[in-house]
Amino acid sequence: MVEADVTDGVIDRLLLALAAQLALSEGQALSGGAAEALADLSRAEAEQIFGQAGHLVHYGADTEPLESLIHAISAVLRTEAPADAPFKPGDEVRLVGALPEALSKYDETWLRQISFTVRYAGRGPMIDVQSDLTEDYIVATVPAAAVEHLPR
Repeated sequence: MVEADVTDGVIDRLLLALAAQLALSEGQALSGGAAEALADLSRAEAEQIFGQAGHLVHYGADTEPLESLIHAISAVLRTEAPADAPFKPGDEVRLVGALPEALSKYDETWLRQISFTVRYAGRGPMIDVQSDLTEDYIVATVPAAAVEHLPR
């Protein structure tokens, strides 16, 4: 096995273990220590975690625990997002305007039809979004101006 495959496999196992542990917790909440460990993720770390978890959900069978974990991690990152950020982790959005360069290799018609979830929002003008996991598990960094909130 190559090192990247080993790393991905280890991350997969840790995500599955954390999801299983979360499923056993009261109210399906991350423990204080787990939330603290995830609180200050960098954009790259968040992208790696959500990409791996998304891959497991997209291609998996028993996905409910992983989906709960994804929501729990998003909730932690939401509390860490700047108070004045127009989008926060967990927000459902869709693409508007010009197609962001990070998504240019994908079919534009398809991208316009699916929803995305904000996964990371920092102080700058860029956010990370992930496609609806039933469609794919793309995580891309796009300008906040390229998305709008989905009507509820």
